[in-house]
Amino acid sequence: MDWKTCAAMSILVVAGAGNEVRAGEGEDLWQALMKAPPSVRQSDARQRALQDLDDWIGRPDSEQSPELVAHYRNAVDHVLAMLESERPKKGLRYFQLYSSSAVFQTPSCVFAIDLDQGPNKGLHKTPEEEGTAFCMSDEQVARLADLIDYSFHTHEHSDHIDYELTQALLERGKTVVVTGSNKELWAREPSADGLLALRQTIGRPRRVGDLKVHVLWDHQWNNEEHSSGTPCNAYVITTPEGVTVATKGDINCALRLYGWLNMLVEGGTAIDLVAGSTIYWRGVNLTRQIDALFAPTWAPGHCWEFEHRPSGEAKGNASPFLYSLSTIDRAVTQGDSVVLSWGEHLDIRK
Repeated sequence: MDWKTCAAMSILVVAGAGNEVRAGEGEDLWQALMKAPPSVRQSDARQRALQDLDDWIGRPDSEQSPELVAHYRNAVDHVLAMLESERPKKGLRYFQLYSSSAVFQTPSCVFAIDLDQGPNKGLHKTPEEEGTAFCMSDEQVARLADLIDYSFHTHEHSDHIDYELTQALLERGKTVVVTGSNKELWAREPSADGLLALRQTIGRPRRVGDLKVHVLWDHQWNNEEHSSGTPCNAYVITTPEGVTVATKGDINCALRLYGWLNMLVEGGTAIDLVAGSTIYWRGVNLTRQIDALFAPTWAPGHCWEFEHRPSGEAKGNASPFLYSLSTIDRAVTQGDSVVLSWGEHLDIRK
């Protein structure tokens, strides 16, 4: 659905919300965000725009609303148009998509981290097959797959990797990096041979095309004893232009990660941007210590993950944009923090 169709719609009712959703409200919110773009020094206008967006998304079952789907697809179109029409002359341009999904554009290449289009849970089904309304259009999936050179996935949970997008990338011969367990999960898929599972690095990065990549093997632990969990990779990725991006995915104890990062520091690695989840809930949180190591820009992800919001609840365990920003603000003293909503971008310098 395009914005003209959306604006012409009569008033919609979000199931279970008890609130009417005004036609065109999503476009008003988008315009407010465009007038107050992401910045590490957040203005009052930016704060209000994000709060209004959080309030709108926070209406129960909003992801089933055609209005919110239209808002999201408009945000995706904005990213695609920028990727297709211009490149940063230096540094790196970071785009935020759904939840933990981020795209990074440099003067020479485009790569993604945890690329996912929406809350469809099936790792062998498309959103259409599963009946999930909140997703990209087929055209958007194809355009995005055409543009991305390398796609990195921290683990196999459905909010960090997408079946349809991955197949589209592989069909185009693009590089898709996954964990070994993710490769095994899709072993019977016709394109499984194209999936790349990187070995862990100890001080020396691996080459993935034009990128230098450090890889840590760890887990998203299911219990306090760390005896059961999902394999999860951390990546530290350096572009040909020398800008470095790090993500830990859903590694939820920082002990192993912190030791590994210290080893990278000793080898001369600097990190300019940390993207994705910043919380630890099955072990030690060392965000302050990591911030002191690198003083990076922190850009929390995992915002509005609808699989974490039960039907009929306003928030559930889904993290609004402003709440995600506040959690990292409390820990960051050396670096900067910023949060991006769907479709927004930020230019990062080394």
